[in-house]
Amino acid sequence: MTLQQFLFDTLWRHGVRQVYGLPGDFALNLFEALQRDARFELVRLGHEPAVGFAADGCARITNGLGVCLVTYGAGGLNMINPVACAYAEESPLVVISGGPGRQEKRSGVHVHHEVKSYESQYNAYREVTAFAAILDDPATAASQILRAVDVALKRHRPVYLEVPRDMVFAEIGPPAAAAELTLKVDEAALVEAAREIVERLNTATNPVLIVGVEVHRLRLRDIVIRLAEHLGVPVTSSFLGRGVFPTRHPQFIGTYLGVVSPEPIRRVVEGADYLLLLGELVSDTTLGVSADCLREANLTIAAGRDVFIGHHRYQDVPLDGLVAALAGAGALERRTVSVARSGADLSPEILEPFDVDEPVRMRHVIHVVNEFVERHPEMPVVTDTGDCLFAAVDIRANECVAPAYYATMGFAVPAALGVQTASGRRPLVLVGDGAFQMTGPEISRAGLYRCNPILVLLDNSRWEMLQAFFPDATYNDVVAWPFAKLADLWGGRGFDVRTPGELRAALDAAFDEPRFTLIDVVLEPGDISPILRGFVRAFKQRVDAS
Repeated sequence: MTLQQFLFDTLWRHGVRQVYGLPGDFALNLFEALQRDARFELVRLGHEPAVGFAADGCARITNGLGVCLVTYGAGGLNMINPVACAYAEESPLVVISGGPGRQEKRSGVHVHHEVKSYESQYNAYREVTAFAAILDDPATAASQILRAVDVALKRHRPVYLEVPRDMVFAEIGPPAAAAELTLKVDEAALVEAAREIVERLNTATNPVLIVGVEVHRLRLRDIVIRLAEHLGVPVTSSFLGRGVFPTRHPQFIGTYLGVVSPEPIRRVVEGADYLLLLGELVSDTTLGVSADCLREANLTIAAGRDVFIGHHRYQDVPLDGLVAALAGAGALERRTVSVARSGADLSPEILEPFDVDEPVRMRHVIHVVNEFVERHPEMPVVTDTGDCLFAAVDIRANECVAPAYYATMGFAVPAALGVQTASGRRPLVLVGDGAFQMTGPEISRAGLYRCNPILVLLDNSRWEMLQAFFPDATYNDVVAWPFAKLADLWGGRGFDVRTPGELRAALDAAFDEPRFTLIDVVLEPGDISPILRGFVRAFKQRVDAS
């Protein structure tokens, strides 16, 4: 069997149907093999960072593998940032790169795109992946392919495979028997951790469940919902876990971000006598800049195959096993659901009345988008970094795809293409003008792949999130683009919006469009979302106090 046949058979067997790529000379043999194979949809984008973000969007929406295919050096190194984002946020990408041939390396002649050595790219990817290999040995190539895919699926992180161009069609040997990754499970620790959590839940007067991103990665959403309903407790999410638990579920009280959160959420979470955090570690962004509002004595964290209960640490305890043990625990008491919502999950100013003809502001954008997603709950929301990311905390979407922890810009538009090509689901995209200028032109390829996302572009002619930290800064301005006209020129439909009423009408018209749409929402500089305003204030206080 040839290397390319074994590689593509393995990917197909694990559910891969799209490959996101950008051709280059070291990868031409791989692209040729992919074309001959004819099973996969090749989604070509115009810049390697967009390739990585699109594959990440695919992985997040499907809970499967996202596959990237790029060339060596100038291609692979250009994609480091999206892969780093995927590593930080536990998204399983398979990065396939072409590479110099074995004969080229033996000759010792330098090749173009080479940096410090032939292995420079491989060494760089070792820092941002859970497994990396150069497939230059026919005897071990099959085993390394299986190992890479296994690691990506079990560790939920990117892996890297570099294929020398003279190995693509080479005959390779069968895989070794021990190619799969075995993750240790300490059954005794799992039982003891579950028992201690049950005891704490049963003795607590007002416990709260916090849901993190690993609940989505491990496909635990349904069982966690059943657990929450059995417990009858309020449920909140981390920033990165936004959309993991249905935002319109009667027990969901909103996203907790420390002192940034609306006061009703803070009272519930910080007043709890027991907090169970499933699927995420505490960090400055995922649970807010004031994560220390959570008292360690009352907090249990189950994440990354570890469970932390006070000063106890249970290792090699997988989250899926722990959740199953809790859900099946006969000793776990059932509570009567008592959760008051009535808008308490939103920043108060979002609910304030407004005139449909007044100049549009961020609070209006959030309000109108909430109306839209309530009518179309099947649409996932994809958001970029910037104020749109903070605004999304106040948007009641049932599914949200965003780089909330790593917080890289330029994510949303290519990720939305990955979401729709992989799932067939039409996304609503929130993106700022600065982030759009990085990767937004990739939307011109939407028609090629039967994609029609709705883009809501926050247009204030600068990087407003950065400006919010230093309001007098002069270095955050961006060049004004005619965004709506560009959408028309690129085969979509553009809307210029300056009032809440125009935004409402544009969203309704966009939903009826078969093409992609871009709604250019013109905002006044300095107008930011309530969550970003609170985040900046809390961040400055924390930094000034340190």
